[in-house]
Amino acid sequence: MPILLSTILMSGLGFGLVLPAFLFFAENLGASPAVATTIIGTFAVGQFLSTPVWGRLSDRFGRKPILVISLLGQAASYLLLAFADNLWMMAIARSLNGLTSGNLPVAMAYVSDVTPPEKRAGGMGMVGGAISLGFIVGPAIGGLLGGSDAASASLFWPGIAAASVCALTAVAGILFLRESLPPEKRSHAEGKPREGGFAAARRVFRRPILAQMVLAGFLVYLGMALFETIFPLWSGARYGWGPREVGLSFTYLGLLVGTVQGVLVGRLVPRFGEGRLVTFGLACYPVGLLIMTQAPTWPLMMAGITFTAGGGALFITTMSSLVSHQAAEQERGLVMGVYQSGSWMGRAIGPPVAGILFGALGVNSPLFAAALIILPALAMVALIRRRTAPAGEP
Repeated sequence: MPILLSTILMSGLGFGLVLPAFLFFAENLGASPAVATTIIGTFAVGQFLSTPVWGRLSDRFGRKPILVISLLGQAASYLLLAFADNLWMMAIARSLNGLTSGNLPVAMAYVSDVTPPEKRAGGMGMVGGAISLGFIVGPAIGGLLGGSDAASASLFWPGIAAASVCALTAVAGILFLRESLPPEKRSHAEGKPREGGFAAARRVFRRPILAQMVLAGFLVYLGMALFETIFPLWSGARYGWGPREVGLSFTYLGLLVGTVQGVLVGRLVPRFGEGRLVTFGLACYPVGLLIMTQAPTWPLMMAGITFTAGGGALFITTMSSLVSHQAAEQERGLVMGVYQSGSWMGRAIGPPVAGILFGALGVNSPLFAAALIILPALAMVALIRRRTAPAGEP
């Protein structure tokens, strides 16, 4: 587990390094808000297409090789991004990054392999906390490397730093990470027709509870993408922020999410149950968004971010644990991959929609839209909670 968590931490660090300056740099190359957010959303498109495949491959070949291949692919994508001098290169690099960043569902499957069911939410929280810890350091450094203001934004040094981190972490994974899925527990195709990614996904959707979980995840991540993607441009329009301020705010967000996922979830689940925490966390998210839209100053806006980040962290961790309870050992990678793929579809649709709303209907319109999208997801989560209460609550 320590080596796995270090691997995920470094992956989050690389992702966070390029985030503060990305939209500002795209605008400097001539992109409109809609085009800039669409480019950043190509990452989610790649994740949507590749995540079930990575999960399924990890069920067949083990978790370790898939994690290492993913890290090497990320290193190549960040290197390409560092040298991007036009919008097409940015989009290709971002898409490649999404296609190769399949380590989160594989890491969650790894945790499911090595933890008993009663401790799984805590293990998922540790994975989320490791990502958030990387997200704490990454944006702070990326904000400093990416330029002092919007006009000077650059991705060269953030991209070089991210590529170096991912490459070194891949080497460390090869040397020190132990395989969690022994050969006898892997899914094999001998004597059976091969099942493609979409066929395997259809098998997951034939289960009503899992189908509802995937749909809820799609809606929640769609709402989150509307806010998170537009935040740099939104904060620039509202408070005159640039990459440095955006990076520091993302650092605070990562610190909060890491505390919730890495420390609080493992202690709260035995007392309140996963189902209650899923519902409570999701209910906090739109509250925070509404506070942000009405905040006249940035300190009050950060109070709204506290609600959204803390509630989102509770939802993400406990919902992932509930999903894992619905999967057998030999299919956890697949099930987690399909769930994450549905979530990434929401993240793929959200960025261009956020850019269009931002330019056409006003600065706060993406946040209002996100709050409205969360409400039906909250009703679905309440239904899922009732159906999974024996496994998810004391």
